[in-house]
Amino acid sequence: MLRYAIQLSCLFFAASFVFAETDESESFQPSFYAFENGVKFGSYQSEAETLKQLGYDGISQVHSGGIQLAGRIAAYDKVGLRVLSIYLNVNDTPIAAEVVKPLANREALIELTVQKMTSKTVQAVRRTVEMAADLNIRVALYPHHGFAIAKMPQAMELIKRVNHPNLGVMFNLCHFLKGEEAEDLETVLENAGSRLFAISTSGANLGGQDWGELIQRLDQGDFPQGRLFRHLKKLGYEGPVALQCFGIHGDKRTNLERSVAAWRRIIAAL
Repeated sequence: MLRYAIQLSCLFFAASFVFAETDESESFQPSFYAFENGVKFGSYQSEAETLKQLGYDGISQVHSGGIQLAGRIAAYDKVGLRVLSIYLNVNDTPIAAEVVKPLANREALIELTVQKMTSKTVQAVRRTVEMAADLNIRVALYPHHGFAIAKMPQAMELIKRVNHPNLGVMFNLCHFLKGEEAEDLETVLENAGSRLFAISTSGANLGGQDWGELIQRLDQGDFPQGRLFRHLKKLGYEGPVALQCFGIHGDKRTNLERSVAAWRRIIAAL
């Protein structure tokens, strides 16, 4: 009887372990958005309906604020999708509240580039971050190749200087591969820690030099996407993922369809 109880206990433990592993796998399901630069279908309503049909969670990195932003949000709300983020630059002038106010209280982001650093940049970023915090919008520095903030370590240093909990960073695969060492991927993500607010990815070639090699459909390129998302899963990342589409040739709907299918395969393989 005791032997049977022990065997039953072992079987229960093993089953619990398998369930935990399966549950962990299923729990990593980041929301998936398409950059505005890959979504050109006429009206806001058309682009929202197209992304809905293809299975995206919404659009990100839009470039228009104010009234236009409000109009786009309204169109996406009608189909149950989200406008995740707006893409803005700050050098020495803070972003005005009216530009981003339609995103208030919507779990949204400002993706913030810094093209040039001046003596006023830190204060301008801090004031932007404070304004966004009042609207319940997070701010993620967007390292961009060729800009003053071009690499992840530069973004992390600016975050330290600004010293505000509402400021984080967005990891952008194409810009990372363009300006940093691919073997540092895991370390860079770990160093970002809780300040890692968002991720953007695309198909890419390791060692690629131009944007045509570094920004492809997600089913293309030899960069192992599983490496990136497996490590994010390990780190417990729970933020959004966005698809960079800049300069990709071909039919936009087809590109988006193939990329979202690749996205599902990547996540399923984890």
